[in-house]
Amino acid sequence: MIRRPPRSTLSSSSAASDVYKRQHSKNTHMQQFLSSINFCLSNIGYLFILCLPVMTIEVALASLLASVDFQAGSDAAALEAIGNISGRFFVLVLASLIFSVALSGGCMAAFYSLTHDGSMTPYQALLQGLKKFFPLLWANILHSFAYGLGFLMLVLPGFYLYGRLGLFPLFIMFEGKGAMDSLGESWNLTEEAATKLFALTAIFMGIQFIFGFIGGILESNGSLWFLLATVIIKYITLMPLFYLFFSLYESVKQN
Repeated sequence: MIRRPPRSTLSSSSAASDVYKRQHSKNTHMQQFLSSINFCLSNIGYLFILCLPVMTIEVALASLLASVDFQAGSDAAALEAIGNISGRFFVLVLASLIFSVALSGGCMAAFYSLTHDGSMTPYQALLQGLKKFFPLLWANILHSFAYGLGFLMLVLPGFYLYGRLGLFPLFIMFEGKGAMDSLGESWNLTEEAATKLFALTAIFMGIQFIFGFIGGILESNGSLWFLLATVIIKYITLMPLFYLFFSLYESVKQN
């Protein structure tokens, strides 16, 4: 006759198992975080060149807006100042839109090249993203709308939605999916890794939020150095996060 272990023994064993699982999960998150950082550091020159066009445009756009004093003088003076920069503002906004959308797909092509044959230059990767501009544009708009609503709901849902839907460029670039299909595929593929993606997305994007918050407290938003630092921090955190999306996609597709 088989005797069952005492209930207290079962309870302590279950508790120990839960502690182990939580600790293992934390270790896995940290390994993924460090692996992504190490990949980007190993290819920092390549990724810098890849991001340079959109970084330059974003700094120029932010500097242009910072040069306008919206609070000084009358409403007529403010409107005149806006009119003086409207042409440059439109060109920079359009260029920023084109290059940022191209980058969302181009970085995935770059990651594939860097982890396989390494035959693609940064600008060739960016061109690959540009060729898929319209599906990437619609998907980026829908993605931004979704996680924007999440941020309005006390921020954390925004991180969750950003991570769950963030793999859409991979399905557009490598499988030729449309905007809606790519977002749906991203949601399905990330179901098992939802918690991990939420945690890592919160870390990387949280760094951007903290830096912007500190800059706001120090009232340094109009400084050129602060604008440069803000853009650099943005892409220093985005590239590892995008590589996490890429590595998750690769691991699932290989299995």
